[in-house]
Amino acid sequence: MRSRSKKFERLVKVAESDERRYAEITGAAQRHLNSQKERLSELSRYRGEYSERAGTKRPTNAAQLKDYQTFLDRLDTAVVSQKQVIQECERSLEAHRRRWQVKRQRLDSLQKIAKRLVVEDRQLSERQAQRVMDDRPATKPRFSRDG
Repeated sequence: MRSRSKKFERLVKVAESDERRYAEITGAAQRHLNSQKERLSELSRYRGEYSERAGTKRPTNAAQLKDYQTFLDRLDTAVVSQKQVIQECERSLEAHRRRWQVKRQRLDSLQKIAKRLVVEDRQLSERQAQRVMDDRPATKPRFSRDG
């Protein structure tokens, strides 16, 4: 008969695999959020540079001014849109993090149970060995031929 701890070991391995997978997914979501924040920073910097240029270098005619203003409006729209992307990424990351934490807690619980079962199996094995020793008939002393 296999010990309970050996049977339980498979559950722990599956839980470890699940926890590792969810940790990787959470890490990927964090990296994605970081890249989106970097993109927002680039767009904002780009927008700032173009605004500065407007102060130092004015368009020469109405058509250029209109084109320039349209371009700045598009940059503003891109910045707003990127902020929305970041908010969605943050919500997604938080959801992934919560799922990963649930998997982590489950794994911790299973590992504690597994340790307890190992101890209980060892104790059971020791008791069984003791019973075998107790149940053996006491060996009778052999008579010597000396006498």
